Amino acid sequence: MSLKMFKFLAGALAISISLSCATQAIAEGKKILHIASYHDAYSWTHRIDKGIKKGLKQGLKNMPHEYKVYYMDTKRKNKSEQVKAAAEEAKKLIKTWDPDVVITSDDNATKYVASPLRDTGRKFVFTGVNNEPSKYSLPNENVTGILERFHASDGIQLLKMLKPGSKKIVMLSDDSITGKLISGQLEPALRKQNVDLLGVHYTGSFEEWKSLIKKYQNKADAFYVVVYFTMKDKEGNAVSGPEVLKWTREHSSLPEIGFWPFVTDHGGLAAIGVDGVEQGYVAARTAAKIIKGLSPSKMPPRITNKSILYINAKRARELNITIPEELAESANLVEK
Repeated sequence: MSLKMFKFLAGALAISISLSCATQAIAEGKKILHIASYHDAYSWTHRIDKGIKKGLKQGLKNMPHEYKVYYMDTKRKNKSEQVKAAAEEAKKLIKTWDPDVVITSDDNATKYVASPLRDTGRKFVFTGVNNEPSKYSLPNENVTGILERFHASDGIQLLKMLKPGSKKIVMLSDDSITGKLISGQLEPALRKQNVDLLGVHYTGSFEEWKSLIKKYQNKADAFYVVVYFTMKDKEGNAVSGPEVLKWTREHSSLPEIGFWPFVTDHGGLAAIGVDGVEQGYVAARTAAKIIKGLSPSKMPPRITNKSILYINAKRARELNITIPEELAESANLVEK
């Protein structure tokens, strides 16, 4: 074989191997891992996941990709050692599966997974974060994301449309990190509204929650219900969120205004807040841009704008509340 022919065959073989590797890489596609703070049946997490899938489909159109979700389940398994154990499992999955981008939804996943790995070169996009990202030493060159921010005035406007003349408000929450964060953000904003904030209460005791509901029946016009998933009974057993609101509904004649659709799903009157689907969608589109080569440092954390409204028509009837036509037309009406 001549030297010229040998060089030609060697070059052809190199090109063939290169093309084969490129074809294999394209076939394998890109990997996106979603580390969710909570469990898959939690409505907020479900909506974020729905938005991520939609955003990846559009953002990575015609680009093969694989999507996987790991649920930390820290809403139900919320003891410190349980949260840390879930975070360690998430880190192991990141190491073994080696995703191109990791999306962390809500504060626990961001605090315990994204933040510790922020300087490893791994690319992260957080979403649904209530705290200031600086509390988690974020963002940086590897991490950016989407913030979840509520507007107290929206809830007040909604309440006054449903129950005109309402002015005396009580804010209730469990004593979880999320509960305290959201309540802490809402309280100063509420005090600037034309309302009387009679009290802001955090509790992990279901008995105390019951006492507060009874205490304000003849004093307040409505309850601002934040979150209620980490309550314990007298024996220290966990009380589910639906059970907490079921009892509240059965023993209260005051409207419940919340910020997530689970409030109306569990029997409360109304909820208005950030759209989880949009939170997931924008996070996924951001992840797609990173996969295509844009640095997270070029995309500062942002806030989504879309609010979503839910009204429980059955609860409205129980409270003798007539839903105004303009609300009925724009709200997601449920019968719970």
